[in-house]
Amino acid sequence: MIFEGRNRVTSGFRLAARPNHNGIDIVGDDDKTVHAVAGGTVGFAGVVSKSAGGLTWQWGYYVRIDGNDNRKYYYCHLVAGSLLVRAGQRVQAGTALGTMGNTGYSFGAHTHFEVRNIYGTAIDPASYAGVRNAVGTYTDTESEDDNMKFLKVTSGKCEVFTAPDVNAVDKSYNGGKLIEGTCYPVQAEVGSSGGYSWVRIFVAGVQRYAAVLADRCQLVTLSPGDAFTACVAQGGADTTELEKQLAEANARADEADKRLASAKAYVAEV
Repeated sequence: MIFEGRNRVTSGFRLAARPNHNGIDIVGDDDKTVHAVAGGTVGFAGVVSKSAGGLTWQWGYYVRIDGNDNRKYYYCHLVAGSLLVRAGQRVQAGTALGTMGNTGYSFGAHTHFEVRNIYGTAIDPASYAGVRNAVGTYTDTESEDDNMKFLKVTSGKCEVFTAPDVNAVDKSYNGGKLIEGTCYPVQAEVGSSGGYSWVRIFVAGVQRYAAVLADRCQLVTLSPGDAFTACVAQGGADTTELEKQLAEANARADEADKRLASAKAYVAEV
């Protein structure tokens, strides 16, 4: 989600009240830091002057992420001077971009969020933000664990979703199915919705969701080496902690080898 905690939608995508509104307006009630919902490269970070012509100035300070999925993600009305990224920078889902603000053509602090497809057409961004296209408050009820978890797919029937909603199957990835035998990094367990337990995962560098069903997948932990390999394969997940764990595991293995070598040398001398 764009904000940690409560994400309050104040205006939706092309709803009856604003049929020409090409994005969704979201207020962070518990957190003012705007986070990327998908990985990619920063295509723009700044402000466009009104004198330049066009309507882009209305977004105020904004960040555009050119997503790994070939979509473009826009985070608008950020506080001047709060931008934490720059053009050309690689980011991942969860990267802090700036602070929710009121710059540009805006009437009250919020983030105007847009998603455009490869043709430049605005599409419903609600599912990408982890909310519904309806006015209301939505909460990211993620639970944290010291050990990183992975979703191990045990059946070719395991579906991938753009939101924790059974109607939001992501057909753009492998026809809407996760790949059997693959372990996907779990960013968070996001609670129950529609009678299913959902997890937020990284899929080819993009934040997606999956329903945990015993006959299709399971949550597992992996060795530091396997965990690092799984994260690198999918992209998007932060491997810093895993690299540390892998280094520690290698150091322990080296120390064990030294002790074994010393023991063998001692036995040989006796």
